[in-house]
Formats: sequence, structure tokens, C-alpha cells
Amino acid sequence: MAELTIEQLRQIEDLLSRREAALRAEVLDAKDAGIASTTPRPREVNDPVDTADERFLEGLDHVQLLRDQQELRGIEDARERIREGRFGICQECDQPIPFARLLVQPTAKYCIEHQAEWESTHPSVPPFAA
Repeated sequence: MAELTIEQLRQIEDLLSRREAALRAEVLDAKDAGIASTTPRPREVNDPVDTADERFLEGLDHVQLLRDQQELRGIEDARERIREGRFGICQECDQPIPFARLLVQPTAKYCIEHQAEWESTHPSVPPFAA
């Protein structure tokens, strides 16, 4: 594990726990909203623009749900690295990831240099997943 103190590791674990709780609440809300949106409503005449807007917003909600689920997987991966003693070490160069970076991005798997390299080859994946 990187040169992290017990207190620093506690801070990271706290950040992971708080973010996980927020994401799980968002996912639950999104799933509840999805169930509510599939409930049959009385037949009404819709404006085609309103229908298109509604479909667009549903698509955005779906993308956000996928991102939240991906971030939850990243949190679990970070916890696994903590358990295995690999947390805070760049998976590419085996150098310590600075604590300041981990505070901002506790799921970070790469140092800044290798994160930038990864993002340049994976432009469609949100940065929090790496």
C-alpha cells in the first residue's frame, strides 16, 4: 500500500462510504422513478415535442444511472485494493498516488500521468471510472 497513515486511510474509507451511500440513494430513486414512469396513465394526447423531450430526459436518466452503477463498482474496486494492500499505488507504474489526489478521487487507480494516458485512449468513458 502507498505510504498512507491509518488516519489517511480512514479519511479515504469515510469518503468512499459517504459517496457510496449517496450513489445508492440516487440509484434507488432512479429505479423507483423508472417503475413509476412505466405505470399506465390515462390516455392523453401528447404533443410530439413533449414526447421527444420526455424520451430525451429518460435517456439522460438512464445514462446517469449507468454512471452511478459504474462509480459504485469503482468504489468496491477501491475497497478491494485497500483489503489487498494495493490501494494508493498506480496500477501502471507501481508508484504511490499522492494523498491529495486520493482525497479528490478516492477511487483513483492511476497516477496523474497514467490517468491522462488512459483518458486519451478511452475518451468515451467518464474519468471517475478510472
